[in-house]
Amino acid sequence: MISLNDQEYLRARFAREMVGTVKIDHFTQRKLPIIVPGREECPYCEETQQTLKELAALSPKIRLNTYEFSEATADAASLKVDKVPGTVLRGPVNRPIRFYGFPAGHEFPAFIDDIVDVSRGQVELATETVRQLRKLRKDIAIQVFVTPTCPHCPSVARLVHKMALESPRISADVVEIGEFPRLAERYRVRAVPFIILDERVFLVGALDESTLIAQIVRFAQGKPLQPVEGTWESSPIEQRAAEQRAPERRESGIILP
Repeated sequence: MISLNDQEYLRARFAREMVGTVKIDHFTQRKLPIIVPGREECPYCEETQQTLKELAALSPKIRLNTYEFSEATADAASLKVDKVPGTVLRGPVNRPIRFYGFPAGHEFPAFIDDIVDVSRGQVELATETVRQLRKLRKDIAIQVFVTPTCPHCPSVARLVHKMALESPRISADVVEIGEFPRLAERYRVRAVPFIILDERVFLVGALDESTLIAQIVRFAQGKPLQPVEGTWESSPIEQRAAEQRAPERRESGIILP
């Protein structure tokens, strides 16, 4: 899945930048030779698992545990994993961040950056952002819907994961929405990045750090959110969802910085 040249680059980067051990808990679903009523297939579980295996082989500081989702319900519940492929990253500070789907395309470099941040146990955020996060008195669950082709999505995905690593009040899930068409339909997702706060408030666009933390603070305080303008990927989610219903094997689409 990862080319030899990219593996060499990543091996060197991990050796240079990783500090502590990163535990990757990956929940997957094996293919069955028969059709089971009510069981949805996982189009990219194999690709995701193979990519994670290759990443784990690049550093002794990456420890990968793989679970069959249907057989590890207790582990999935404890890590708040509710769909596959679901990947949880944890480091020395034990503040889990989650990614659902195959981290390919524009999301792959962001996923690598997440691994490095988790290993360090610290992130780069503005002083004001850190101050506002420390003032939160309410737990907030943030979901960010992304697609591999969206050039604006990684910045938002990285931002919410950084906030979750900085604050125990924030939980952050990044979801490759094209692999979960039911979610796209449920939330009427028509553009990405698509941000959800506590299943109640929706924000669309590549919001910058100061704007997003201001909206989170207003939400935590029970105040109306301010109108904002963002940049988003307007390619139709419905088309991507249709592709997932009849998947074909594809290249990884991995993009390295």
